[in-house]
Amino acid sequence: MDIRNNTSKGRELPHKIIMSGRTSGTITGVLDVAEFDNEAIDINTTLGRLIIKGKDLKVKNLNLEKGEADIEGNVDSMTYSKSRSGQSIVKRLFN
Repeated sequence: MDIRNNTSKGRELPHKIIMSGRTSGTITGVLDVAEFDNEAIDINTTLGRLIIKGKDLKVKNLNLEKGEADIEGNVDSMTYSKSRSGQSIVKRLFN
């Protein structure tokens, strides 16, 4: 997968959010998860930074090869920003 070009084996990574009520969902087009705790999840997507706020939030599954993340918890809001946050948690751990 070439994250810099937002492609996976030559294909564009589509960004989509599929929610089941306000308690679980799947997000595609995920480049990385910059930060998360039980009140906020900060995700870098192919369309920019997505901040999810709520209570008891969890990233249940993260597959960066497929560009997918599954979330759970009580979602109160989702907000987009064109700017991407700093490095991902994984990048910061190994630097």
